[in-house]
Amino acid sequence: MRRVWCGCLCLALTSCGATKRYGDHPPVPVSGRVLVNGEPAKGVVLTFYHVGDWGSGSIVPQGWTDDGGHFEMATYGVKDGAPEGDYLVTAEWPSYIRAKEWGPDKLGAKYAKKESSGLKIHVDKGKNELPPIELKADEKTMKVADAAARDRKSTRRRGDDR
Repeated sequence: MRRVWCGCLCLALTSCGATKRYGDHPPVPVSGRVLVNGEPAKGVVLTFYHVGDWGSGSIVPQGWTDDGGHFEMATYGVKDGAPEGDYLVTAEWPSYIRAKEWGPDKLGAKYAKKESSGLKIHVDKGKNELPPIELKADEKTMKVADAAARDRKSTRRRGDDR
């Protein structure tokens, strides 16, 4: 009987732990839109860096923009959101992505470092629809990055790929 009781107790304790899947940092829905020079931008990568200490683990939500510039953040799973709190944000707009290789940043790395991007957001409890994130890009930098993407594509077609 004692073994049955111990087994039931262990099962109950294990089950209780499953409800705290995310520990003290459960995600809440976070979405928004990115505009570059006033226009929606497809393929911008946003990364949120929490301000403050969350202990030993690092939690870094990310999101990618679609054709309309819309994004939904993901932390632990697909589009699950981000934990509540204040964040420094980075934004990168690679001209192409091939496996782990990213092409030149169409934003010229202007927003690539959390310390200097100037982008900050706050995530509250509940659903968060953020105001548009407005980025500025130099036309020349965007053209150079696009040219690099075209060159990469033509090189790949010729079979000169690594």
